[in-house]
Amino acid sequence: MITQGGIHDEEALNIYTDGSSFPSKKRAAGVGVVLMWVDEAGDPQTSEHAPTGYQSATIDEMEIQACIAGLQEAQRVFPDLEQFKKILLFSDSQYVTENFVKAMNIWPQRGWRGANGTPVKNIDLWKRLRKEVNALPRRVEVRWVKGHKSNIYNRAADKLAKKSAAMPFNRPLSVSQTTYKWSDRKTQRGCVTFDGRAVKIRIISTKYMKYAREYEYRFEVIGADDPSYKDVDFVWYKHLLSRNKCLLVRLNSDHDHPSIEQVLEELDPDDYRY
Repeated sequence: MITQGGIHDEEALNIYTDGSSFPSKKRAAGVGVVLMWVDEAGDPQTSEHAPTGYQSATIDEMEIQACIAGLQEAQRVFPDLEQFKKILLFSDSQYVTENFVKAMNIWPQRGWRGANGTPVKNIDLWKRLRKEVNALPRRVEVRWVKGHKSNIYNRAADKLAKKSAAMPFNRPLSVSQTTYKWSDRKTQRGCVTFDGRAVKIRIISTKYMKYAREYEYRFEVIGADDPSYKDVDFVWYKHLLSRNKCLLVRLNSDHDHPSIEQVLEELDPDDYRY
């Protein structure tokens, strides 16, 4: 039990969350939760939680999942959450803290699309978090805490997240079909210019975004005469394209929502392999 230090509100249930992701290690991904409250005697009390982890997940997915797990654990430990004036979720993820209000109030009104019309990342998880928040009898606020520094509750949550990741018994949170890329360049979102031109590409990965009703593809440019030759980027398309396919496609001119407008021709991979 943790009994001192850290930032907290004595009239609130303070939930410290953290996510971890180690895709290249035996520890895959996990979440850690520390509940902290002050009892009737004025003494700080804590409860720690490290659920089984996941075989694969991004760090952003785990940070949202940690918040979900924190609220679920709070309901398990405290059947009557009305004893607290409010519920505070602490996260060291700016991705979570900067987007929480949008996920609760703005994105649902826009069909889970951002201001530029592009489908929001991690829609399924944001929807689950919103459901958990709306089911609680007290207001939930999210606050940022500097990671792994002086706050002992955040440090404890970090250790629990790593413990969780060491038990990767759950299936991946999101599933995509992926093949190896030919290019030796790293994937960089926005590196390919979307200017309405026709471009020769190879599909590397396919991921269906259920709520956006679109596929997100990672692709590499395989046309040697193209200024983006060998660049690896992402593109949206409403229809299914198999990974490892080489295609001549026409891109749109929308940098905020880069999409394939039309598939013009299927190409022979042997003619373009580096």
